Amino acid sequence: ADRGALTLRYLAGLTTPEVARAYLVPTATMAQRLVRAKRKISQARIPFRVPRPDELPGRLPGVLQAVYSIFTEGYAASSGPRLQRLDLAEEAIRLARILRRLLPAEREVAGLLGLMLLVHARRDARIGPDGDLVLLDAQDRTRWDHDMIAEGRSLVLVALTGGAPGPYGVQAA
Repeated sequence: ADRGALTLRYLAGLTTPEVARAYLVPTATMAQRLVRAKRKISQARIPFRVPRPDELPGRLPGVLQAVYSIFTEGYAASSGPRLQRLDLAEEAIRLARILRRLLPAEREVAGLLGLMLLVHARRDARIGPDGDLVLLDAQDRTRWDHDMIAEGRSLVLVALTGGAPGPYGVQAA
């Protein structure tokens, strides 16, 4: 949990309240968690390094969670004047595309990318002219990105094929 929180705060640039929201904890709790984690790294002199190939499978769920948390903050901003922060949502999609290129056999990467594309495809129809949320049944479907939906659907098939699907593949489906 600390690794993910540090990633969101210091690599993704989310604020401490935004990270706290991603972890469903009070801001003060997250602030303390971040301070303790930084202190632990400093005192133990833990170096920053690229994980070895044998460490990647164990690290992937945390990476996927961090990317999804970035996307979630972009999809429904926890602060600021706008409901959506498209820059964050698009950055999360960019990161997921990189993961997909690097790990093409990982079905959960396909599931996460598919999920984000299917959700993000509706971005233009989610907000009305007054800046308020437009619920799904009232959205103008002609404003949906149908190419993005087609790509997302193809990734869902990848995520669901070849064994029990993971949580991102299930959500995307």
